Amino acid sequence: MRGFVPIGLVAVLALCALSCAVGGTFGFRKFGEDTYRQLSGTPEFASDEAVDWVFKFNKKYGERAIGIVCQKKELVWVEVLSRSEKIDKFKLVVYGTIKDLAPGEYQLIITDVDNDNKLIDMKDFIIYEKESDEDD
Repeated sequence: MRGFVPIGLVAVLALCALSCAVGGTFGFRKFGEDTYRQLSGTPEFASDEAVDWVFKFNKKYGERAIGIVCQKKELVWVEVLSRSEKIDKFKLVVYGTIKDLAPGEYQLIITDVDNDNKLIDMKDFIIYEKESDEDD
């Protein structure tokens, strides 16, 4: 009978750890669109357009500091933007805008600042140079 108690305790702790993990979903909205959309794969955006993004957390959490980082792939990943925001049981989303970025590969990174900047989620995206329609 004693062997069952530690196994049960381990199972309960494992379920607790899984349920305590912070997670969420990215959404993107281009100019003129009414809603944010989940985009599978690696989305591509033109360099001359502004794209709003949102990260919605899966459930309500206590107050937490959330880190938001945008990096560009050069020889190594280079930080383009970083900031922090607070979420709580009433505010379950963080927002931002992708604009004025040079063509290249990028990633948005969401971290839990209060938990040693533990990675919550990340989304890769590509900015491409829009070709002009003018003939020279």
